[in-house]
Amino acid sequence: MTQPKSTTLLTILLVAAVALGFALYTNHAWEDYYITFRSSKNLATGHGLVFNHGDRLHTFTSPLGVLLPAVAYLLTFNSSDAGALWIFRLMSAAALCGAALLLGRITREKNYGRLAVVLIIGWLALDSKTIDFSINGMETAFLVLFLAYALWAHLVPTKKPWLHLGAAWAGLMWSRPDSFVYIGLISAGFWLFNEPARTGVTRGQMLAQFLRAGLVTAALYLPWLLFAWGYYGTPVPHTITAKSGIGDPRTLAGFLQTIIHLPFKAWGSTGSMEGTFLPAYYIIGGWPEYLIQVARGLAAMCSLLWLVPFLRVETRAASFAFFGAHAYLSYYPYFPFPWYLPSTTLLAIFCLGSLLAQGLAAADRGQPANPIGHGQLHRFAGIVVLLILAGAAWATWQSARLFAAQQQYVEDGNRRKIGEWLRAHAQPGDTVFMEPLGYIGYFSGLKTYDFPGMSSREMVAARQKVGISWTSLITVLQPNWLVLRPHEAFNLGNTDHALMTDSYEAVQEFSVLAQLETLPVPGLPYLKHDARFTVFKKRPNSTRYDLAKDDSPFAFSEKYLDGAKVTFAHAPSTLIRQIPAGATRARVQFGIEPDAYAPATEQTDGATFSIELIDEQTVTPLALRTLDPLANPADRGLQEFAFAIPAHSARTKLVLRVNAGRTMTKDWTCWGEVEFH
Repeated sequence: MTQPKSTTLLTILLVAAVALGFALYTNHAWEDYYITFRSSKNLATGHGLVFNHGDRLHTFTSPLGVLLPAVAYLLTFNSSDAGALWIFRLMSAAALCGAALLLGRITREKNYGRLAVVLIIGWLALDSKTIDFSINGMETAFLVLFLAYALWAHLVPTKKPWLHLGAAWAGLMWSRPDSFVYIGLISAGFWLFNEPARTGVTRGQMLAQFLRAGLVTAALYLPWLLFAWGYYGTPVPHTITAKSGIGDPRTLAGFLQTIIHLPFKAWGSTGSMEGTFLPAYYIIGGWPEYLIQVARGLAAMCSLLWLVPFLRVETRAASFAFFGAHAYLSYYPYFPFPWYLPSTTLLAIFCLGSLLAQGLAAADRGQPANPIGHGQLHRFAGIVVLLILAGAAWATWQSARLFAAQQQYVEDGNRRKIGEWLRAHAQPGDTVFMEPLGYIGYFSGLKTYDFPGMSSREMVAARQKVGISWTSLITVLQPNWLVLRPHEAFNLGNTDHALMTDSYEAVQEFSVLAQLETLPVPGLPYLKHDARFTVFKKRPNSTRYDLAKDDSPFAFSEKYLDGAKVTFAHAPSTLIRQIPAGATRARVQFGIEPDAYAPATEQTDGATFSIELIDEQTVTPLALRTLDPLANPADRGLQEFAFAIPAHSARTKLVLRVNAGRTMTKDWTCWGEVEFH
């Protein structure tokens, strides 16, 4: 069944107008786009597909998301960042139009009726997250396109359905490597709920098609896997490696518990499901409560429709995939980031559109018996569809206002300026620590130690050694610059006051809070989260640590003090010790060498010794003492800490830290070996 040209043109005009209009009004470029585009630009300019020149690290997730912007930059003759983004936006808008046309083709094939078509196409075109992440530099439009293609391959009869299915799966994998989750869920849904009388294929025949489709997928996606493996040494993106280990360990039992409680999570703000139809980062606040409650109800309903036996195969399959996708997104990522959700939104929209079509078709079959009731049902359904689309349009318009303000004040007016300021004030070879990597990393051009380490193998190595306490990570990595939000700086200072006073000094503040206070836009708390940053510069009194061993700016060596074997660890320094299983107490000797305070022209002014238990984000102080052997003779010679070890996990580490006094002169400090009991 061919789609009329007028309908095709109307669909393209609607979707393109909303997407490009959103882009023109907001000029929104997502933070993560600039993480990826740094590699895209390096590729286009001949430096390789890398974030830092010469460092083959896989710092992006989507192959299409990095390659297409590189092509876009080449099309500007390597001359315009803004031009490349707009070319990529046009590519994405075309992909979104393609997704809408494929869904329209499905609705015509299945005789969904005009109202269901209006709901599906209109809702897709007006969903705020789908539109925003399709124009702000993410790979979302291509993920949505190939997801729609997969549904089309299942539902529209063709001579070689396995070929289309394999191409759709490959497109999904090229869009995001975790797309195998959606591939498996959609295929499982159509297989589980298959009705041979309607589909014309048995489950056995369907499995054979899946096998052939899988071979097509392998042939189309394997070149990228082989390239990544050969170029980076692993096919696994470093972004995935960096994000692993954040939060509680993931277990099968925990995943099963998430599945059991999933529909109820739509009202608990503890999973990803309630965000299906809501604007990005609605959870931070500033959006109407009624909008959130309606979205929760629709999402919960979509998650359960696969359990209803008399519904159409495609309705149940889409519902099953929606349920499984949110089980995955609610449990495995440590936060339900909004760019993960448009794929689930597409499944939900299609599911509800299919449900509406089946309900109206059933009403049409009973029309002769009750024509008045039939007309009232259609009018009621039309009002519901109109209200849904009006609500989606309102949320998208308000999102456009929010993101236009974000781009003007937060991105161009703050984070970009921070990056440009660092570029102007940093020295070659300087490093910077921060959480928001995109704008600051791109416009500074510096070597970045971002948390959790998407651009930095050093950050991941440090996390594996000392956990995810920022205090410990900064102490180990010794970046030249820190870029911190107010609460981040406060937490660091509260954990280790000396770090933020003796080791670093605040040199510049960037704030747009005053400009944001009077903005009449919803979701304002989200903008305020990134409205103020302070740049800290490292004081010239320490050196970068060596992660290959215990960390100190000076060489470690073993010697004897007061007859005991000790490890020389000039302050400032950090030693890491593993805790044996079952240990509940420990003792360790420490001190300052006599030559450090012997009569001479230069003598130590003392040092502070501390012991901490670091377990993920928790830092538990166990012991603290400052030694000043010149002023206090009792501080001379070896001293001892004896302490209890609280309950801890296998990842917990014991950190022996020495901080210098006012100066680092002759801070010849040392530690004995830790004795565990």
